[in-house]
Amino acid sequence: MAIKIGEAVEKDAWSPRSRLSRLKAALPPPGPIRVLKTNVLISSTGYGLYTSGSVIFLVKVAKIPESTVGLGLSLAGLLGVLLAVPLGKVADRLGARDAAIGFNALLVVFLTSLTFVRSSLVFIPLAGAIGIAESGGMISRSAMVGKLVPKEARLGLSAANRVLTNIGFSLGILLAGLAIGINTNASYTSLVLGMALASMLTAVTSLKLPRDARSGRSSETANRRYKYDLPYVAVSMVSGLTLIGNTILTVGLPLWVITDTRVPHEVAAWMIIGNTVVVILLQVKVSKGADTVPGARRMQRFAFLALIAASAVATLTYHVDALAGTALIVFDVILLTLGELWGESASWSFRYGLADAEKQGAYAGMFTMGNSIATVIGPTAVTYFVARFVPEGWLVLALIFTIGLALNGPVIAWAERTRREA
Repeated sequence: MAIKIGEAVEKDAWSPRSRLSRLKAALPPPGPIRVLKTNVLISSTGYGLYTSGSVIFLVKVAKIPESTVGLGLSLAGLLGVLLAVPLGKVADRLGARDAAIGFNALLVVFLTSLTFVRSSLVFIPLAGAIGIAESGGMISRSAMVGKLVPKEARLGLSAANRVLTNIGFSLGILLAGLAIGINTNASYTSLVLGMALASMLTAVTSLKLPRDARSGRSSETANRRYKYDLPYVAVSMVSGLTLIGNTILTVGLPLWVITDTRVPHEVAAWMIIGNTVVVILLQVKVSKGADTVPGARRMQRFAFLALIAASAVATLTYHVDALAGTALIVFDVILLTLGELWGESASWSFRYGLADAEKQGAYAGMFTMGNSIATVIGPTAVTYFVARFVPEGWLVLALIFTIGLALNGPVIAWAERTRREA
């Protein structure tokens, strides 16, 4: 009789109703956090579709020359950086929720319009508009976290969103692979429309969020600090140096493996998969050490040390055989992943812990602008030093991270001091 009861319990545990109950229990409670997490998963899936196939669509379907496509995408990224602070002010003035809905609605219009483009003259300004709307949406989402989520829950939500971004982006890439495999104009067009659909769904689900307070017109003195918080921007720039580690992992190290080591070429793809899995599994846990600004400062120091060590280890792979080189590359990926986990966690803590609580949009724009300097120069610097100076180029990258390590404490102390004085 006991066996039958056990069998019944086990069978019930695997029933559809039981699995649905466990899934509901794993979800965050209804409210802003659930909506924000859902939006991140939807938007990152759409972004994975778009980044995997938009270039193919533009070249094969829209017949835009490759050089023009590159120019348009560069313009989109540049405008997103240059206009980050004004876009953040829009989020403060309209309210972060309404601004996010508006930017997503614009993305739907712009992306749908892109599927009809067959002229370079139309593509260039439209690409710029898409870049502005993307940046505005990202900044508004960051501001929503600052305005709608309790202070003690922001870091955990940011870490969870990082995990969901990796999951959604990977899912988008897998779906894009299916569309590319079909190899028709319609399948390539669906990749652009997929991001348009994701933007529309994100806008619709955002309607469930409460409206946050809008900022009014402030005094001239307040406006000056609102626009030019130099210590905060300096923190974001130093923090952004850790993002060069991501470029090393996705661009520099694969290039190095293929061109200047005896390591099997397949390792170049496998290491990125391994990094993604580790980030998904550990990001939330690791971020708990950065729940205060002093803790984040210590964690960012660890990030720079890991990236310095990773650069040094990469140099050693030039001198060894395939087996030893593979072992060193695996160790290098571990160091780069630690740098990513620690650097991202510290960055979120600085982003919210040092920002003006009433001006989350503008401060999101300032942090994005400072962070983006490293992401703009990173690919050029990494590819140039790795390819031009063999193997000493890695030591130049180590020097960049050493400069970040040296600036880490003084810059953050400067920002903390100005918060206390204010």
